[in-house]
Amino acid sequence: MNYIIGMDVGTTATKGVLYDENGSQIFEMCIPYPLIQDEIGQAEEDPEVIFDAVQQIIYKLSQKANGKILAISWSSQMHSLIGLDENKKLLTNSITWADNRAEETVAKAKATGLAQIIYLHTGIPIHPMAPVYKLLWLKENNHQLYKKAKYWIGIKDYLIYRLTGEIWEDIPMAAGSGMLNLKTLTWDKEILAQLDLDTEQLPKLTNPTQIISWINDEYRQKLNLNSNTVIVLGASDGYLSTIGVAVLNKNNFALNVGTSGAVRTLVNKPVIDKKTRFFCYPANNNSYLIGGPVNNGGIIFEWARKTIFNADETAEDFLNIAQTVPAGSGGLIFHPYLGGERAPIWNADAKGSFVGLTRNHTKPQIARSVIEGIVFNLLGASHAITENIGKPQTIRVTGGFVKSNFVRQMLANVFNLPVTALKNNQSGTLAAMFLARLALGMNHELNEIGNFVKEDKVYFPNDKDVKIYQELIPIYHEVEKEISHSYQKIAAFQTRHPDLFTN
Repeated sequence: MNYIIGMDVGTTATKGVLYDENGSQIFEMCIPYPLIQDEIGQAEEDPEVIFDAVQQIIYKLSQKANGKILAISWSSQMHSLIGLDENKKLLTNSITWADNRAEETVAKAKATGLAQIIYLHTGIPIHPMAPVYKLLWLKENNHQLYKKAKYWIGIKDYLIYRLTGEIWEDIPMAAGSGMLNLKTLTWDKEILAQLDLDTEQLPKLTNPTQIISWINDEYRQKLNLNSNTVIVLGASDGYLSTIGVAVLNKNNFALNVGTSGAVRTLVNKPVIDKKTRFFCYPANNNSYLIGGPVNNGGIIFEWARKTIFNADETAEDFLNIAQTVPAGSGGLIFHPYLGGERAPIWNADAKGSFVGLTRNHTKPQIARSVIEGIVFNLLGASHAITENIGKPQTIRVTGGFVKSNFVRQMLANVFNLPVTALKNNQSGTLAAMFLARLALGMNHELNEIGNFVKEDKVYFPNDKDVKIYQELIPIYHEVEKEISHSYQKIAAFQTRHPDLFTN
């Protein structure tokens, strides 16, 4: 028996899953790592720490497989940026999607019209998460470093480079940089001119099933790999978590909610929103990933559990408390924008709020309103998509936040659509494994991935709760719009008084 390793390089941890040659999951391993947040807006990671985690995982999984690894294939967080010098040595940490320090750069680009050009050319939303804005920010604020950097790559590119000495980037991952032209699927020369960069400073572009057969002899021995083990380039977590739940066209939406979250689907031609409310990333020349990413998913649930409630209470306790009160939480509305927000409002200054709070509200209603606020926000992220391509038939869900029957049923009621939960929660590594099968000739068509995706249960909307939510959700959005005018002032106040955050 031979095996494939699916790697998922996330924002807070890397997971590795060992699959046998039939596509069955055998073993998994996860290693977490910290975000570096030494200043306001910063969200970086140490690439060496992540590479160490990757090595540990590959070694452990290879041991489980007695070294019989056919391929290592990759899923990875999007929008990371790493600078290398002329010798391909690290000049920077990995600046992640969560880093907001390019916020003023984005505002300037909007004012000059450059941001709109970038969106129309590349499909990247106007937000500091995008590497194109991080580069503009570095060019303006750290010009010495910017000029010293010979290469700019992402975290997956770096990890594969360390193992193979090759710097390649797949089209779905490159699409998340804000520098890939939607039509030509090449680096956009007009945007690169704005950055004073040339194509030689960026990775070579190819497809996700690209095989890199050369692995450095040191790492073959160190990680217990055989002479036939290959690297399959893989793709972005956004694309893979979508096809990994067998969402291959606009008839279904994929909803993944872990620490953050996203609503995604695939269409057969580019779709650009006039209000720039969602992304459009090419997977190839006839498949485009569109969707809305949210910052505030399970991370908000954990904040509420630890901060508002007793830290000793488990996630299950929190969910059980929330279920004891009816839908609507007695009119208590929670906006979950504790980390700024991408879709649906695209405002890095956004702040969280409870609205409608009275003396009659109790702990269970507060708990339920937090969960409802997260789900309402996910619904909002889907609105612009459905306006442009229509409503889906079903939503297919994965992620730690949607493991409970309670949350799954709430999603069905809020979206007013059937919600399908899946038995395999590792959609990213499953899709990475499937890309390796395609690369190795074990499968031949993308739609064959459905043979490896196992459905668990379908949740249908409850008419009573649907009616409550359809009355409350417009109020949620009305308040969201009204309070948004104060976000920048609050952010400015917090910047002027950082000492007020100390205990």
